[in-house]
Amino acid sequence: KALADPNADVRKAAVLALTRHNGTAEARAALATVTSDPDADVRAYAARGL
Repeated sequence: KALADPNADVRKAAVLALTRHNGTAEARAALATVTSDPDADVRAYAARGL
């Protein structure tokens, strides 16, 4: 849910939390969904997490 939050700061926090678990298929899949986020920082965090 946090990855779809209207607030970019909430989405960034969610991405950062997922990067701590990026060894799991679920986390990688979730990170991949936000690589097209409208916020450049969210996209960058997700890309680094992958």
